Amino acid sequence: MLMTGGAVPELVNLEVRGLLGRFNHRIKFPKDQGFMIIYGPNGVGKTKLLELIYSTFSARFMEVERLPFQSAKFAFSDGHKLRLDRLGQQSLISDEETLSLYVELETPEGGKIPWNKDLDDRNAPPGSYSKILRLIESRVPVTRVAGDEWHDLEQDEILNRMELIERYAHVLPPGTHPFQAPAGIANFLAQLDVHLIETQRLLRNSTITARAGRTVRRNRTTVEAFSDDYARRMADALAENSRQSQERDRTFPRRLLYSGAVPAEATELAIRERYGRQNELRARLAEISLLEQSSTDLPLPDRELEDWERLVLWTYLDDSDKKLSSFQDLLGRVELFKGIVNSRFQFKQLHLGREGFKLIGDFGNELSVTSLSSGEQHELVLAYDLLFNVQSGSLVLIDEPEISLHVAWQQEFMNDIARIAETASLRFIVATHSPQVIHKWWERAQSLESESGDME
Repeated sequence: MLMTGGAVPELVNLEVRGLLGRFNHRIKFPKDQGFMIIYGPNGVGKTKLLELIYSTFSARFMEVERLPFQSAKFAFSDGHKLRLDRLGQQSLISDEETLSLYVELETPEGGKIPWNKDLDDRNAPPGSYSKILRLIESRVPVTRVAGDEWHDLEQDEILNRMELIERYAHVLPPGTHPFQAPAGIANFLAQLDVHLIETQRLLRNSTITARAGRTVRRNRTTVEAFSDDYARRMADALAENSRQSQERDRTFPRRLLYSGAVPAEATELAIRERYGRQNELRARLAEISLLEQSSTDLPLPDRELEDWERLVLWTYLDDSDKKLSSFQDLLGRVELFKGIVNSRFQFKQLHLGREGFKLIGDFGNELSVTSLSSGEQHELVLAYDLLFNVQSGSLVLIDEPEISLHVAWQQEFMNDIARIAETASLRFIVATHSPQVIHKWWERAQSLESESGDME
């Protein structure tokens, strides 16, 4: 799981005290594991724990302040440690106690970067909020509905001022937002790509588009939106392949004429093995309509190849590897996505083409994607979202995946997550209270006890 400049820091340990005012939890997440499971009875804070991880790693500290916890410590694979403390302060004008949020990042070398968020908030320049709110309103689909309330049309939620600023701080120009953490903390957190998937909210029945300066809502399922997204990805992959193909084809004569002697590795056996592997790859690409079926090469002559033939074929095989490489990442994701979805569907199969998704019934009839049951849509949308919309190296938090899933599907869920983690280079924390979801993965499961416990 790499990013520009080195490896992405990975969460390996988390300790939280006073969650929901009573629970102390510790979870370990070995860096060589692609996923872990947390489980426990309702009311021990599984959802709040995921929200704490998500809000912290997303640098949404206004949301962190609203979560019910006393302190938290995060340890990372590169040696960084992040600490959060809620500090109680007695009000000078009332008997009420207020809380401030203290954040501290410790570097692998032992240096510390402290930040008291509430002091920064109180010292913000006058008019900062108004300026920020105007900038956000000009950049995202939100509408003010009351004095301190905005309607987020994309998420269909009502947000107050602080919630709106927290959610959309990323759209602000650099230096505009006075409530951000110090650069050292902000830069570290910027490396941590995190996604929170609340399974009950996966299926949305509308999309937002901007037209002529106004916002327009259209009724549309998430499955339909993802079908269009898949078609776009296909078009992008074909365009990139065409660009690479044109470049290789343009220089092919020159490279062939000036290549010199036949390379020592270009043996008859090596050529035939590479040729066979490429034909198999082309057949797989044809299955998902990235290549035409007729593009599979003809068989090589059933005789010993001449030296000049080996030179030409070796150069051709090098070019083919370059051309086909643009499809490799997409192919693995598409095959896994198609396999997961079709293993769940009954009496129908999902076909993937350049125009998007197509459903074919067991009598050969074409079905609308909107005819899928809620459970079938849930499986399709979750698998697609994880494989195509989440950046490699991300930490994905999934809350209660058992919702909308048949018991048999629950038992396969973590098997799918294991394959997705490997294919898409993701890490997962899954929160559940379903033994069927855990199924055979109890060695990856950690219990959140219903009783508060001491931490050394």
